Amino acid sequence: MRQYNSTFLSKNLVAIAIALMVINAAVIFFGSIEHSRLARMLTILFVTIFFYLENKVNNIWILAVLVLFCIRDIFFQFYEQSWGYKGYLIFAILAYATLLFERLPKIRDLKITPGFMVITTALIAANTYTLYSIMDMLSYEFNDALEVGLFYFFGAVMMVMAVVAIGYNNKFNSNRSLLYIYLVFAFIFADVAALLAYYFGVPEFYYLDRLLVITGVLLLVNYGSNYKSAKEEFYQYEMIDKKL
Repeated sequence: MRQYNSTFLSKNLVAIAIALMVINAAVIFFGSIEHSRLARMLTILFVTIFFYLENKVNNIWILAVLVLFCIRDIFFQFYEQSWGYKGYLIFAILAYATLLFERLPKIRDLKITPGFMVITTALIAANTYTLYSIMDMLSYEFNDALEVGLFYFFGAVMMVMAVVAIGYNNKFNSNRSLLYIYLVFAFIFADVAALLAYYFGVPEFYYLDRLLVITGVLLLVNYGSNYKSAKEEFYQYEMIDKKL
């Protein structure tokens, strides 16, 4: 089992990221949207297998998130079908929920500060406004009430995931908590970029989506593999908490 001691991405992961980004960019440029979706699914599958082989299932939470991403992207291949769209949202929700539940125990005794409240309130307000705006513009795209409900729930889970990430970093203020914030917002902005590319006809955003997805999953690999940073965070917090 290899431990990645770099705070964010080791040299090996950077090399993998560059290779995957080049391949995906080439597929997006030369191929069709179907080829692009297949490339994204195979990219996540590759990262999942890589994580499994490197870690031997030592972090079941992160492996579960990656597997759920793989299943999500299987449904992504059939996005225009109602069942494919529903499956995509359901497994995206499950993946994000697993990711945030993995961190929830860490913020049980979080002290609410004015700064945290301001950031959280602004985030909730911005997310709510964005959801209503998107729903107003895209209402004709939905086939039934279940799709509408899943879309709202998807947005709500992303919002909670962001709040948990901010709360976690607010409590620990460590390299590991900063890594978690980066990977969470990489996934959130990747979804926004994909939405803009698909529904608003801005194909350039497909490149941003792929850049952020690859960055997010590799940051997730480092997060799930970097046990040194987890130990450092624990000891640092214990020292601060005991005022040593």
